[in-house]
Amino acid sequence: MKKVTLSLVLILVSLISTTIQASATNAQPENRLERARNYFGDDLLIDQNGVSHRFVSDLLSQHVVLINVIFTHCQDACPMQTQKLQAVRKQLGKHFASHIAFLSLSVDPKRDDSTALKAFAEKQQANVPGWLFLTADETTMAKILGRLNQWTDDPNNHSTLLIAGNARNAHWVKLRPDSPPERIVADLLRLIGQ
Repeated sequence: MKKVTLSLVLILVSLISTTIQASATNAQPENRLERARNYFGDDLLIDQNGVSHRFVSDLLSQHVVLINVIFTHCQDACPMQTQKLQAVRKQLGKHFASHIAFLSLSVDPKRDDSTALKAFAEKQQANVPGWLFLTADETTMAKILGRLNQWTDDPNNHSTLLIAGNARNAHWVKLRPDSPPERIVADLLRLIGQ
């Protein structure tokens, strides 16, 4: 009888332990998103269509993201990088927009309103679902881009570094802008576990 009771107690302890571990595992993505909110803030950004999005709650929490920095008056690096990202988008196929989103953040918020962003996106043939061109007031953009180590007071000197991340599991990587599209695709697919 004592052996049976001891066995039942061990089984019960094991079940309770498994339940506690499962609860902790399930809570982790939400805790990670809360940490992202604390780090970045959850400020409103406006996209090329004039729609507002909270940076973490609406953008980072929904997809793996590829972030790049642009300004609409740029004549060389920004259009070239946008075209490279077009190749990446096409190679991502079904994963683009469903699992992976592109966020192009303006480093020139004084001039880049939603109208200017839309014109830039359309000129680059990048005004597609899953790719948002985003701006806000200068204080907000300086804070967000500063946290990504991408802010500069002179848009002409902005970084072309790509940043990819999965905020739900707190996994972020920096990608070289001269990486071939195939390499960027492979890195993004790893972030979604493919």
